[in-house]
Amino acid sequence: MSEPAHVRAGLLRESFPGERRVALTPDDIRRLSSRFTFLFEPGCGESAGYSDPDYMKAGAHAAAPADVVQCDLVVSVRRPERSVPNHTATVFLGSSARAANTSLGPSLELELARLEGFADAAAMDAATTQATVLGHAAVLEGVRLMKIGHSMLTLEGSFVRPIRMAAIGVNTASLQAIATARKLGALTHVFGLSEIDRAKVERLGAKFSAIDTAILAAGLKPEQARRQLGRQLASMQMIVTNLHESGSAAPVLIDEETLSSLPPGSVIIDLAAANGGNCAFTRIDQTVTAHAVSIVGSTLLASNEAAEASRLFSDCVRRLLEHLVEPGEHLWLQRKDAVLDRLMGRSDGEKPRAS
Repeated sequence: MSEPAHVRAGLLRESFPGERRVALTPDDIRRLSSRFTFLFEPGCGESAGYSDPDYMKAGAHAAAPADVVQCDLVVSVRRPERSVPNHTATVFLGSSARAANTSLGPSLELELARLEGFADAAAMDAATTQATVLGHAAVLEGVRLMKIGHSMLTLEGSFVRPIRMAAIGVNTASLQAIATARKLGALTHVFGLSEIDRAKVERLGAKFSAIDTAILAAGLKPEQARRQLGRQLASMQMIVTNLHESGSAAPVLIDEETLSSLPPGSVIIDLAAANGGNCAFTRIDQTVTAHAVSIVGSTLLASNEAAEASRLFSDCVRRLLEHLVEPGEHLWLQRKDAVLDRLMGRSDGEKPRAS
């Protein structure tokens, strides 16, 4: 009896400058080897701590990018900037900042960001795992820019005064940022839109304050609400902000007036930078200084912890690939399946969307 045909999957080296994560680790490739034949672009895992021999020992085969993109399915952390043939499906986390003018061609996009918060695909929710890493990395980057040591460092028997840190928005990244800051001894505050979020925040030991929702109203100038938030932020030395809705521009919550009231040397880590930013001075993938305050607009913070971020990302991708291909079966993306519907951005009865 002949062996069942394996699905050919390709692993690309990330092309976005500064991106150090890899979509699949050698351990997960080994686990998938009974269902998939893997081709990988040499060097794809180096920045995350995985060598080409690691991948070959796991059963993957080194190949040129032109051969990798010919596979049945290609996996990548960010949307590839290379053209992918129309017979190929592409799994990636989401659009990169530079991808607006790039295209995968007519290939099928399986965008993992669409699974965020989807209960039926919790084990495949790479967006949430990466948001956890992002929140942790954001605080560490803020501490680095503030040029301070551990907030609970002792000096001649006395405690250094703890920093005051605020998070704007209550989501996975913001909550992890609060948890990390508290472990470093910071006094933490969270500004959210709903009283429903209060319990989540207070379980972490942070102080919760509700934001006037007028500040988010499209087409309005809610100056009173913004000034109120500005007064509340005036004593904060580190602010992690991450308030935006998918597909919409992030509202400007920190204007020049608020920025000028912050203590000199303060840091804003704007995790909404890819959506325009919550700070008026945010520049995507740049760190700028205004009124003696550093504003971080990096979309690469999760890459600062590339090894752990890659391990978590890869685990979600492996579970997704196991879902897409049962042992002995081919890759079948036309079947009725709630996870596939979400991944492809299609509604009931709709054909897969091509890029």
